[in-house]
Amino acid sequence: MTLARVTLLALATAAALLGSPARAQTQDNPAPDAKAQAPAPQPTAPAPASASPPAGYPYPPPYGYPPGYGYPPGYAYPPGYTYPPGYAYPPAPYPAVPQGYPQYPPAYPAYPTPAPEPPPEPPAPLPSGKWRMGASLFLVPQGYLSYDLKYRGESQLTYAGGTTATAGVTTFAEFDPIRHLYLGLALQFLPSIKWEPRSGSAAGSNAFSGTGQELDLLPQIGATLSASPRLRLLAYVAPGVSLLFASGMADAFANSGTAHGFVVQTGGGVLYAIGAHGFFSIRGSYQWTFQNNQVQSNTTGASAEAHFRFHFIALHGAAGYWF
Repeated sequence: MTLARVTLLALATAAALLGSPARAQTQDNPAPDAKAQAPAPQPTAPAPASASPPAGYPYPPPYGYPPGYGYPPGYAYPPGYTYPPGYAYPPAPYPAVPQGYPQYPPAYPAYPTPAPEPPPEPPAPLPSGKWRMGASLFLVPQGYLSYDLKYRGESQLTYAGGTTATAGVTTFAEFDPIRHLYLGLALQFLPSIKWEPRSGSAAGSNAFSGTGQELDLLPQIGATLSASPRLRLLAYVAPGVSLLFASGMADAFANSGTAHGFVVQTGGGVLYAIGAHGFFSIRGSYQWTFQNNQVQSNTTGASAEAHFRFHFIALHGAAGYWF
């Protein structure tokens, strides 16, 4: 090849290169940055489960493993805790109970069901009736008796002195018509009343000794106050009639009848209900009796008047039925 032909071929090649589209694009649009044109990373395939962490990797990791990273083969999560070598849990047998310490309660297969508590006993019923019947014993530590025998208006024999201690019995019935008020009727009997003349007394005075028996019929009217559902306070007055059977008053005169007259008794006390029907009471009373009698002379047959005055303090203990 000649030099001229080589030169023309070189010029034609250069002209072709200068006028090609790649050159124009290169000149008009410069190439982008290499970072901007780098392809996006593609997800990698998960590592096999048998893969192990890299050597020297801290275990357990302070942070989560990367996605898809498998735990070491055979590792249970969460890790099972193991006690230090030689440590028994629970310790067997239990340590010995210290001396003086109460023993453990026996083991029950099932704790027994506690027995139910018995229901409380209902309170005793209160009395609801209005009638009461009962009896009482009463004690008279000492009484005072006076006697005056008058013939034609003039005193022939007189006596004034104490009587010996005695006791009696009373039966009674009571009714509550309204609240705080009751009506009653009592029959009272004194089986023995004794008196003795005074020593060294003047003639015609205290000249005899004697005995007697007294029977009193006492209608009562009283007031009550309930201190509690079962306890009542009471006060009453009982005007009535009295009979005195006296003997041995005077040898010169014979009794022609029974001394009789007016009696009045006042008293008070407490009454306590027992259950729905029973009750007992303690009362104190003061009583005055005024009796008169006709007597006759054993020699002339003339009649005379005998006047008795008797009063005493008594203490009563009663019990009865409430219905």
